[in-house]
Amino acid sequence: MNQNELHDLIIYQDRYFEILNEFFVSVTGCLPHKFATLNNFPESINRVASKFKERPRDAEKFFIAFSVLEKDLKKLYIEEGGKAFNAAKKLDACKLNLGGSSQFLQTQLNATRKSLLYSDTVLIPDPVMPWLEKKRDEEQFKYIKPLQMAFFILHLSDLRGNDFDLPPFFVFPSFEKTLEEYDKQTQENGIQLITDVFSYYVDSGITHPQDIIEFSLKNPHSYLKKIEESSLFVSPGSDPGESIKSALENYKVEMRRWRTEDWCNKNFSNGEVSIVTKAIVERIMPNYHLLENADEFRSHPLLCISAQAHYYQLIANMKNSTIGAQASFDPSVFPILQSLNSKKLDYLANINDSQLVMLRKTNENIEFRRDLRNLVNSLSETKLDDLGYITAEVCSHIESAVSKHEKQISSLNSKYEAKNKYTALVAGSTLGVTMFPVLAPFLGALLPIGGAFTAGKYISDKLDKKAERESLSHSMFGVISLAKKNSI
Repeated sequence: MNQNELHDLIIYQDRYFEILNEFFVSVTGCLPHKFATLNNFPESINRVASKFKERPRDAEKFFIAFSVLEKDLKKLYIEEGGKAFNAAKKLDACKLNLGGSSQFLQTQLNATRKSLLYSDTVLIPDPVMPWLEKKRDEEQFKYIKPLQMAFFILHLSDLRGNDFDLPPFFVFPSFEKTLEEYDKQTQENGIQLITDVFSYYVDSGITHPQDIIEFSLKNPHSYLKKIEESSLFVSPGSDPGESIKSALENYKVEMRRWRTEDWCNKNFSNGEVSIVTKAIVERIMPNYHLLENADEFRSHPLLCISAQAHYYQLIANMKNSTIGAQASFDPSVFPILQSLNSKKLDYLANINDSQLVMLRKTNENIEFRRDLRNLVNSLSETKLDDLGYITAEVCSHIESAVSKHEKQISSLNSKYEAKNKYTALVAGSTLGVTMFPVLAPFLGALLPIGGAFTAGKYISDKLDKKAERESLSHSMFGVISLAKKNSI
């Protein structure tokens, strides 16, 4: 990548964040960090909605802001999107591609921040455009969602870092919904992937989408049983392994929460088999886009929700040409990323922006990546498919490194405590050591040669200790150690 291409990428992303920021402030009257904490966006937006009901003119302002957002974002896509997309493809780096859905919420934000410790660049498909490029009449909150996506993505603003050699992250232009609706190749490839999944996990005789419908109608019991055995149906918010009955009930509850009443009435009236099939298709399509983007960007898929990672694994286990290109990826990367996003390491999300910037500027992420790759690659091949085992090993390795760091700090304190005692002993009654820092500018004139030397030695030790402590605390595991302490 040359400097002009990097410039194109930075210009695009800066303008993208400006557009989202202007939209958010126009609607809420303040910046995201003043509007709500990461945990209470729903409560805060409900207060805004209540004001809109009381003052209809404010509601009109929202729709105007929404219209401006759509106009400005589409204009940016047309004028700068192509150049920025091509520039991201040319980034020669360890790139991760966030995927599994078109949303960007707190889970995705935390996963991105954690992954910045490992990767060079995290690629994020634009989570706002999917709510603008298609009407989405089935969604209950189609106007709130863009605001919610903007709220979370804007929390990355301070990490854009124009002074980095490589951008820590890039929100790339994506027309996923438009492609699904109008692009013939996307439609054909997506349908093929769906067909392949049902053929591999349900019945090998399925070679066409119509075969899925016919098989499910002729053999509903066998159809649902095979889906349950392969954990092909996972309801939103649930983990793989639930029963079909439980998954169906959970799915209906979630859909009634997020989809319109008309959509629910229409789709739920078609029977269990139809509901399950449609739900599985909804899970597969985001993985199609993830695999396509990962292949085009030459990046590793990053999935931060267990159900989404499960579907990726199901597709990756199939032996077909759709995902053949992914086989060239380092097999250690996927389990490492899943380990970093485990609940055991949630405290990694507590590392603040300034610390992340410092780590990236000193290339600590490169050493951390090499360290974890060596760990995973040292495990026997039979263990590489055991995600639980690898996660335990990665967590144990990080805990051990943090413990080693804390012992280094303790040893450092002991070393300088001994030095200070010795200096105090030498100083004798010349001057209380505790006064040295206060009187440092005057010690040369007031003290005899021996006393001045002792004072200088004490100050020098203090400065050395500070430098060593800073060096340790600014290391990767020094920062991780602090994040862990702050989470307790």
